[in-house]
Amino acid sequence: MLSSVHSDRSGRIVLAADYGAAMFDGAAPRAFGSHVALPDGASLIPLADRGALGLDRTGAPRPLGAGRFAVGAVLPPGYVRLAHPASVVAAGVPDLAPRAYAAVAADERGALQVAARRIDDAATFDHRADAGIAARITEGLRARPSNRLVRQLARCAKDFHCRAATNAFGAWADCAVPVAAPANEHPPALVSFHGDAMPTERAAFHATADEVVDLAAAHLEGGGTQVSFGRACEGEPLLVPRVVEPAIAGIRERTHRGTIHLESNGSVPAAVGRLARAGLDTIGFRIASARPETYERIHRPAGYRLTDVRASIAEAIAAALAVAVIVLVLPGLTDRERELDEILSLAGDLPAGSQLVLRDLGADAERALALVPSAETPLGMERFLERIASDAAHLRMGTLVRPLARV
Repeated sequence: MLSSVHSDRSGRIVLAADYGAAMFDGAAPRAFGSHVALPDGASLIPLADRGALGLDRTGAPRPLGAGRFAVGAVLPPGYVRLAHPASVVAAGVPDLAPRAYAAVAADERGALQVAARRIDDAATFDHRADAGIAARITEGLRARPSNRLVRQLARCAKDFHCRAATNAFGAWADCAVPVAAPANEHPPALVSFHGDAMPTERAAFHATADEVVDLAAAHLEGGGTQVSFGRACEGEPLLVPRVVEPAIAGIRERTHRGTIHLESNGSVPAAVGRLARAGLDTIGFRIASARPETYERIHRPAGYRLTDVRASIAEAIAAALAVAVIVLVLPGLTDRERELDEILSLAGDLPAGSQLVLRDLGADAERALALVPSAETPLGMERFLERIASDAAHLRMGTLVRPLARV
């Protein structure tokens, strides 16, 4: 039996052996289900002012007492969260910072466990803690002193510890290419579409196509596998085709190495074809729901609708782009049967070999779920994953968009 875990007022993690572990499945607290050992790279976060819940000897959920707070784990890439921390939230308590908190417990040896499943075994490259990274950033700034995009990525790497920005200074794996795109979706403050990319700061300038080409082509020529528009600190890159289109064309004039990727909300179908013709390789469409009613409440789109997203996906398929649908997963919402049915319907329109990316939605879960109330009982994330594996077997499921393999 798994034991409950909580934090004290000082933030220390404490095992409560007298209580069984509880988790919140999006409908109610219940006993822990599937779990894995807390993975390397995960962060444990005390949830201040959220009273911890455990299970008493009868299996009923009980508060652990004053000064005992719930604990959540934020997972590294490769894992999908199955349930939220179980907690008591008093009226008037501020919203949690919108992160993808997963429920935590302890096994009989005291080893921490998390309500999650690993669905992606591909390695990720994280050089943020490398001993020589500061020197690499300094060297990169000296090599391109007039490139404002390089200066912005240096700030993102040093001040915000952004993995994809750090990669720019070693030609490692994927590199972010921020272009200060405006936003046309305005989700509630208690929701974040950008995983654990926190904090974020939009670029304070508008990069030119030449600045993008200078950085991105060098990254790919140096051995990097991918450059990506539309990363965490960005708005919607389809709104600035006058920058992105010539930048993509310029990169491809310099090199045919690597993958040029763009992550989008899919709000401007006409721009998708333009960027494909310029040389875009892959595109990922980010959705919290494939149901119009839910999409409106979570994304709060301005000037477009879910029908435009579907039209953009169709445009990308027609242009022979490699397509990924990025589902922002929130247990208790994503695993409702009607939500799952619409996701599978959308998945059925994708060509074989396309990617279905499951990315945990950052949120204050209980309050985010209240934005989309339903009498429907969630199927559970384990059942959700089983249905995806069986009914969308023609797709590649994972947690990261993968670059194209090139010879």
